[in-house]
Amino acid sequence: MSRSKSFVTEGIVLKRVSTGETDLVVTLLTRDYGKMVGVAKGARSLTSSKRAHLEPGNRVKVFAIKTKSLPLITQTSLIAHVTDEQRQTLAAMRRLSQILEVFDRLFVENDEDQQAYLAALKIVQLLDKTYSYRQMQALLGELLEHLGYQNYQETAHTSVLDYVAEITEQPMKSFEYLRVK
Repeated sequence: MSRSKSFVTEGIVLKRVSTGETDLVVTLLTRDYGKMVGVAKGARSLTSSKRAHLEPGNRVKVFAIKTKSLPLITQTSLIAHVTDEQRQTLAAMRRLSQILEVFDRLFVENDEDQQAYLAALKIVQLLDKTYSYRQMQALLGELLEHLGYQNYQETAHTSVLDYVAEITEQPMKSFEYLRVK
């Protein structure tokens, strides 16, 4: 009996990179497969229904086919989109991009951890509501500990972003030029 090559999962779009004339390489944090990188053929064409769904920060249901290399994303349906509040100001866009970059750096491909996915989902949903900087840092600290890292408050780092940059040994790229005081 052959195993099905197609699968369905839900996830948060972490980033996307244009490739070819109309294709996208999309990185998702999924409930069932952990971090997953897939190819969405034709997603950048004007008539594609996937085009708007695969925006960073959106929560989507993905229909995909396993291939020898990257999974092929054949269909998407939108579960929740990035709200207008998250796109309205430069500071809100910066926060969203930083959170998505932290997730992209911390999660490992094909490492299924539904509890970590739910914690990440809670953090993204918190961006919609009024929250304090300390609440966000605390949630990110809990996620770091769940993933097996030391609590950043027990280190010499002043923020989660500095700690993640040290863990991954790469500076954060999340729009340093958008620094809002």
